[in-house]
Amino acid sequence: MSAPLPASFADAQRAIGLALEQALAAPAATDPVLAAMRYTLLAPSKRVRAVLVHLAADVCGDRSRAMPAAVSVECIHASSLILDDLPSMDNAPLRRGRPSAHIAHGEAVAILAAFGLLNLGYGHLAAAYPAPLAARVTTLYADAVGLDGLIAGQAEDVLATDAVIDFDTLERIHRRKTGVLFSAAAQAGAVSAGASDAAIASLTSYAKNLGLAFQIVDDLLDVVGTVAETGKAVRADARKTTFVSFSGVDGARELATELCATAERALEPFGRRADPLRELARYVTGRRS
Repeated sequence: MSAPLPASFADAQRAIGLALEQALAAPAATDPVLAAMRYTLLAPSKRVRAVLVHLAADVCGDRSRAMPAAVSVECIHASSLILDDLPSMDNAPLRRGRPSAHIAHGEAVAILAAFGLLNLGYGHLAAAYPAPLAARVTTLYADAVGLDGLIAGQAEDVLATDAVIDFDTLERIHRRKTGVLFSAAAQAGAVSAGASDAAIASLTSYAKNLGLAFQIVDDLLDVVGTVAETGKAVRADARKTTFVSFSGVDGARELATELCATAERALEPFGRRADPLRELARYVTGRRS
């Protein structure tokens, strides 16, 4: 099952959980698509991307407008998980410690729920923010999902099954499949706080490296983790090239540590104000779920 983030992030996680519940309130939970959306979005999880939105806004001096961007990124991420788990993709039986959405609700309903969550994510921004801010954050997230983002990374990852790929290709896949949404989350938090271009650039560099480290640790957990720890099937990537198959367990762990160290160096302009972001990076390298 999903292990908690450090206790210092508990308040943000609770607030995010409440906001997600409100965004997907179900006075009559009889609609099968809505039930599948809630099943995935509200499942116990660490909410790392949403927490990152808040931390980025906070380090830029104003987290008062961060929550809509945090809710939106969680909707987008949950949508991607449903699609990633489908039989035509990774055919994953478990997610967040429970049967995947397509197993619990059927494949057709799960696909519709994925699109419902994506639509909710964008619509929530439009309803919550003034038009200029809504447009800017929506563009960040749309670019992260698009043909040079999640979609491209997922397509290349699926097509690489049973194929031999080089390290540069592997890195490109996972910077798109995982890293871009981390970067977009950090940028959205900063933009919501009215941050300078220099601050946004520093946070983008931080998040880009953090996201890739997160994926490398995912590869590690597929090899050394357990279902109880990860909340999903393990040893599921045997037919794919991973960072572990390239570098071994120790090499992959070292690479994740180096990436998080690089991420932390990007925070130097913020001084001690960025300590929560540093704590998040250290959590990523040591996580077990």
